[in-house]
Amino acid sequence: MAASLPEPIAQGDLARTPFAHVLLSAWRQKLTGTLVLWDPDAGEGPKQDRVRFVEGRPAAAVLRQPSSQLDRGLLPLFARASGPYAFYADVDLVSESGHARAGEVEVLPLITASLRGSSRDDAVEHVVGQLGEQKLRVVATTDLAAYGFLPKERACVDLLRAEPTSVPGLTALSGLAPREVARIVYLLSITRAVEPWDGEVRAAPKRAAAPARPSAPSEEPREAAKPARGPAPRGVDPLPPMPSDLSPEHQARWHEVAERARKIENEDYFVMLGVPRDVSAAAVQKAYFAAVKKWHPDRVPPALAALRPAVERIFGYLTRAQETLGDETKRGPYLQSVQAGGGTPEADRQLALIIQAAMEFRKVEVHLRRSEWDEALAILEEILEYADDEPDYHATRAWVLFQKHGGDAAMRQRVIEGLERAIAIAPRHDKAHYWLGLVLKRENKTQLALSHFQLAAEANPKNLEAVREVRLASMRKSEAPESKKSGSSERAGLFGKLFGGKKD
Repeated sequence: MAASLPEPIAQGDLARTPFAHVLLSAWRQKLTGTLVLWDPDAGEGPKQDRVRFVEGRPAAAVLRQPSSQLDRGLLPLFARASGPYAFYADVDLVSESGHARAGEVEVLPLITASLRGSSRDDAVEHVVGQLGEQKLRVVATTDLAAYGFLPKERACVDLLRAEPTSVPGLTALSGLAPREVARIVYLLSITRAVEPWDGEVRAAPKRAAAPARPSAPSEEPREAAKPARGPAPRGVDPLPPMPSDLSPEHQARWHEVAERARKIENEDYFVMLGVPRDVSAAAVQKAYFAAVKKWHPDRVPPALAALRPAVERIFGYLTRAQETLGDETKRGPYLQSVQAGGGTPEADRQLALIIQAAMEFRKVEVHLRRSEWDEALAILEEILEYADDEPDYHATRAWVLFQKHGGDAAMRQRVIEGLERAIAIAPRHDKAHYWLGLVLKRENKTQLALSHFQLAAEANPKNLEAVREVRLASMRKSEAPESKKSGSSERAGLFGKLFGGKKD
């Protein structure tokens, strides 16, 4: 490549970040530029694959294994188990070649197709293995048509959409091979199309649920643009106090509006209009007109003017309900959302919180790569105010605090508590276990540190740092066979030599 190339905005190795994850990151961020991948097993001939992206979609490529179609040519990259990659923003390293293959490739169908062939089973096993027997449900806003599923694959997804279930349960229901089901669930997980389900049907949790995301460590292309952080989506403003000089009639109306404003936040459109789920478009219109007579803002008397914003909100929900249920093309997808436990104003706000938190966390990852601890911590503190059940956020905040204040013994206790909180939410969170091991190692709690390194390595064999710590411990043991005979003091000395560091 030319010496004048800019620094890549992201780089890593496919051993840690499978090609599917790299592809998704570029797609989500709508990146334009060239992704270069080096094949460590390449023999004679070209050593690189180059893929040009336009607004997050592959548009052309120069590939080591040429193909008549761009999408087919990209499929072998999904199976590559290792090799460096780098993404160069706004740089075209493909068109200069006379062997470029061009085309328009949609990302989701491409990843779906890759899972029918020689894909990364280690990545699939890692992501799906962390789910265990946790029940999952399809996120209500997912456009399943965009994936390009085959009929049997779509039937499997429809079973999950109809009734939240675990991976083993879905395997039993679908009749597909366990490997096929695992790959479908992996696809839905890394594209954030499924979320944990606790068995309770409700409009929305009090705290935002964790967005489905790949749990393998990643070094994804960072954002080209860095918009300023905005406030988290707000809830509904409370009603003002009721004036003391209202007439009995107006007092009764005030209480009626207050009660309706409270309840409607957790009602779906069917309940709002008081119609059944198989309602006709004509019946929707009739119910809507009846509701308008009572809830149109113009019917608010002057004495209740303070209630007008609440009535306008109620009227807005009713109007949205009529527009959705009265349109056959909108009602079907909306009904699916309701069946999945969503479809209410409160659920919409919670979904906005989840999306907001995920977007903000992308910025945290950028700051971490730059060692900008203060900036990362400020964002983490903010998103944890409204997304407290996401283990990545707790673990990352704790690690940032450790980077800033690792020498402060009192702060290390707060760090440990944050990492333990992440592990309580996700017991197989390999990063949390590894980071906790490092903190305990600093405190000379060597055996406890080793146990967390082992848990991290077991949860994610691709966590090379954790694997290295465990391997070093094994090597040191084999080099000191007399340690077993020397009592606890020599064992403590062994681990002290292994992990090093002085007590604070």
